Amino acid sequence: MPLLVFSDECWPIFLEGLKQLFVELDPVGCVRKLDYYLPCALDAVSRAASLCIVAGAALLKVPQILNVLKAKSADGLSLLSLELDVLVFIASIAYSVKLSYSLHSYGEQVLVLIQNVVLCLLAYGFEKNGTRGVMSAALGAGAVALCAATPLAYAWVLSSVSLVANIGSLVPQILKNRRRQETGALSAATVQMRLLGNAARLFTTAVESADAVLLLGYGASFTLNGMLAWQIRAYAPRKED
Repeated sequence: MPLLVFSDECWPIFLEGLKQLFVELDPVGCVRKLDYYLPCALDAVSRAASLCIVAGAALLKVPQILNVLKAKSADGLSLLSLELDVLVFIASIAYSVKLSYSLHSYGEQVLVLIQNVVLCLLAYGFEKNGTRGVMSAALGAGAVALCAATPLAYAWVLSSVSLVANIGSLVPQILKNRRRQETGALSAATVQMRLLGNAARLFTTAVESADAVLLLGYGASFTLNGMLAWQIRAYAPRKED
């Protein structure tokens, strides 16, 4: 477990810090070497946060899936948003793989992609829209093939597509909520977990790679999910006094 949190370079530094603090009983010396220890401490916190994000992602869309199954309807959900969300994660995962980023920095996207596909299948089934489902599956397969064929030199295109699709996937849901003045089957728990995940990913990305494109994407996603969280609260049914 420690090696999941500490890199090969930071593990010896961590042990050195523990020795200085608890064996040599030299806390003042630790403080004086803060510049030496701090980068590894931040890296360890970032890695631990990434592992928590990946673990949480396994359940991210489960409340939403349960809401849809309970209602036997995807009413209130924007099917276009769900479909674009699938495209977001296909492009984003491909970008991270192309740049050889560590799996813990994007592993949650794989789990959420699977859950998004399940939501799309449920929506197609309850809306009896098999034709759209087949077309979406074909487009999804094409997107995977296109991402796989994209040269490394043009990997930035994948992240740009992911950013645009991410904005495009959330805006229709926000507009639909505003038009209906309700959020339907949209799960508050799912939106709140996405909001927390976006905030954590902003931190981990800033510490681990400082990738400006990824930071922009997570920042946009945090802002839009914040708007969804506000709508869920604002459009919640009023309780009778």
